[in-house]
Amino acid sequence: MKFIKTTSKKVKARADIHFDWFLLKGFKIIWDEKKKKNYVTPPSYMAGRYWRELFRTDYPEDWDEIQRKALEAFDFYEMEESVNESTKNKHDRDI
Repeated sequence: MKFIKTTSKKVKARADIHFDWFLLKGFKIIWDEKKKKNYVTPPSYMAGRYWRELFRTDYPEDWDEIQRKALEAFDFYEMEESVNESTKNKHDRDI
C-alpha cells in the first residue's frame, strides 16, 4: 500500500492498494470531524452532480476488510512519518 499525503484538512492522503495481481489507485483516507476518526473511500468519478464509486465489493464484509487494512496501514504510515520527522529535527539541532 502506498500513501500520498495531501495538504487538505479533510482528505488526509490518497492510497494506492495492491490486490494480489493488480494495483488500484485513488482510494482516499478522509478525516470525519464529527466522529473524530478516519475512514476510507474507494476511487470515484463525477457523474453529473454526484460522485460514483468505480467499484464495489460483492459483500459488505469484504469492504470492511479493505477499509480496516487501509486504516491500519495509514496509522502505521503516520506513526513512521512522525518518528522520521522527529529524528530529522533532532539531527538538525545536533549539527
